[in-house]
Amino acid sequence: MSVLLTSLEAVAPRGVPDLALQNVLLELQKAGTPIAIVSNHTQPAWLEPLVAAGVCFLTESGRQDGQLTRRIADSMKRATYEVLVLAATRDDVMMGKNGGAVLVAAPSSTDDNVRGLGIDIRDASGLKEVIALASSWRGQWWFSCDTPNYKVRALSDLSSKGAQPLTQVEFSQRVTSTVKGGGPRLMALLTVTSRSLLRDGVAVIQKQMWGSYPSSSSANDDSDTLSDFTHRLRSTTSRVRFAMRKHPLFIRHTPSQKRSSPTSGSNRLEPASQVETIHLNPEYRDRIRGRNVFVVDDCTTYGLSFGAAAAFLRRAGAISVTGVALGKFGNQFRHFDITIHSDPFAPVCSGQYSLGATTELNGNTNADAQATLRNIID
Repeated sequence: MSVLLTSLEAVAPRGVPDLALQNVLLELQKAGTPIAIVSNHTQPAWLEPLVAAGVCFLTESGRQDGQLTRRIADSMKRATYEVLVLAATRDDVMMGKNGGAVLVAAPSSTDDNVRGLGIDIRDASGLKEVIALASSWRGQWWFSCDTPNYKVRALSDLSSKGAQPLTQVEFSQRVTSTVKGGGPRLMALLTVTSRSLLRDGVAVIQKQMWGSYPSSSSANDDSDTLSDFTHRLRSTTSRVRFAMRKHPLFIRHTPSQKRSSPTSGSNRLEPASQVETIHLNPEYRDRIRGRNVFVVDDCTTYGLSFGAAAAFLRRAGAISVTGVALGKFGNQFRHFDITIHSDPFAPVCSGQYSLGATTELNGNTNADAQATLRNIID
C-alpha cells in the first residue's frame, strides 16, 4: 500500500481546484490509499468533502526538511520510501527528497524543479493507474548481492514464471516497449525501481554518478532505450545534480554480439566480448574519481556487463559501483574480478586487462517482487 502526500498547490493550481484530481484522490482514499494534503494556509472550504472522506489536511509552516514526510510515514506505520509525494513546487520537491520519499511531478505544475523530475504524471487518471500498478511493491529486490568489487541489485527473476516463462530476449523487448511507450506503465516501473533504491539508502549516498550500460550496437549519443530511464531514475531518487544528457558514461566503440540471442554461440563467461568493445567517455575523465556510480541495465544472467563496467569505473577512481538490473535470469550469476591495466577512457586490447577468479554468487532473493513487475511490463 502506498501513502500519497501532496500540497494544496498540486490540488488547486493557481488557486483553482482541479476537480478531476480531487475525484481521483477521493477514490484512492476510499479504496484504502491514505492521502495527506499539506499547506501553510488554513483549510479551504472546497476541500471539506475530501476531509470528510478521510483525507488528512495539515497546516505546516515549513516542510522542506523532510520531517513532515517522516512523521506521516511513522503515523501510518509505513517506511518513507512507501510515500509518494505529488509535487507542484520546489518546497514539495524538498519535502520528498529530504524525507526519502518517491517524487512524482503533479500534472499542472510549471515549476522547473518539478518538471525535471523523472516520474511525470500527465493527468489524474494516470496517477490512479500508477498507484494501482505500484502499490503492492514495498521496496524488495528479487536479487541482492554484494561482490568484493561491486554490488548488484535486480528487480525480478523472469526465468521461470509459471506456464509461460519469458526468455531474456522477450523480457528485453517488453522492457523496451514499456520504456518507449511512456505513460503510466513507465512511471510505475520508475516508481518501483525508485522505491527499492530508496529502501537501500540511495538518498543519503554522497557524490553519486549515474549511467546506463551501452547496448550491443549503441550509437553513443545517449539514445539507448535505458538512457532516458536512467536519467529519470536519477532525478527521482537522488540529490545529485551532475548528469550530462546526450553524453553517455560508456562508449561502445565496437558493436558486440547480443549475448542474449539463442544463436549467438558466444561464451558468456568470456570478458573479451565486453571489455574489448567498451570504454569510458573521455568527457568524464576528471569527474569519476571519488564518486559512487550506479549503472543501469535491462537484465543480467551471468553478471558480466556489471563486472566489466565496474572494472573500468574502479580504474577511473570510483569509490563504489552498483549495478541495477530490471531482470535477472537463472542462477548462474558470478563475480568477475576484472582489472584494467591501461587507460579506461580509451579502447582496451587483449593483454591490457586481466581476469582473476570467477566465482558463483547466490545472493539473497525475495519472491514477492516478481508479480508486480510482470504486471507492469505485460
